[in-house]
Amino acid sequence: MRRLILSGLILCLVPSLLYMIYPSGESMLEPPAHIRVFDGDTIGINEGTEERRIRYLLIDTPELHHPSRPVEELGEKAKLLNTVLLSKGILRLEYDTERTDRYGRSLAYLFVDDKGREVFINEEIIRAGLALPMIINPNRRYVDRIIEALVDAKAAKRGLWGIASERVFSASQVWSEAPYLAGSFITMDLYVERIELSRNRILLREGKTAVIAYKGDETKGVFSLSAGDFIRVTGKLQLSFSGCELPVGSDIQVELLSD
Repeated sequence: MRRLILSGLILCLVPSLLYMIYPSGESMLEPPAHIRVFDGDTIGINEGTEERRIRYLLIDTPELHHPSRPVEELGEKAKLLNTVLLSKGILRLEYDTERTDRYGRSLAYLFVDDKGREVFINEEIIRAGLALPMIINPNRRYVDRIIEALVDAKAAKRGLWGIASERVFSASQVWSEAPYLAGSFITMDLYVERIELSRNRILLREGKTAVIAYKGDETKGVFSLSAGDFIRVTGKLQLSFSGCELPVGSDIQVELLSD
């Protein structure tokens, strides 16, 4: 079995808030009372009369407030861990190449001072098995740390990895139970009947069920697969217009069972 693999400091004082801005593009916030936690990978920072939303880079946690999906499995646990980590001390935000997304949210890596030790929140949520990678170029500064944490979570069967290891379905079973499994973490065995390949996306299909991945260094193994391969995939099932899909953000989620 093969495994695929901002010089000066500017201080801005606003009511009940000390917000430090660095020319380098980093920031710190105190106290945690001015942070609103939406879910495992999104928070709001109160900046006086406005709230700035922050979306964590490189990770994707289960949905709690999606407009068209119900609350997803482990969503509340991811939010709780995020809340606990944010409460440990002073928060530092670090940005990558892209500062905002299409929804106007700031994109950031979050670090918190825990008694003199800096904790990388994005990484810890992955390590707890409460998120999967979502790596969108050109934002790649801490990809290696995220992938290492993913491997650790899988090996220890934390969070989603433990849950999914007890739920192994064939692709046909997944399709027949899709309305009940949507939003849950599963392991699916899929025979690649056909491949739909575009410039930056691949779909590996068996009937109405598909594994979907976007091109990147972390998904090279998925893009190397061929029709006739038999694979085992771990992830969160989603319904789509053409059936159901299991998105893959890293080759770590995929095993090749046979050639």
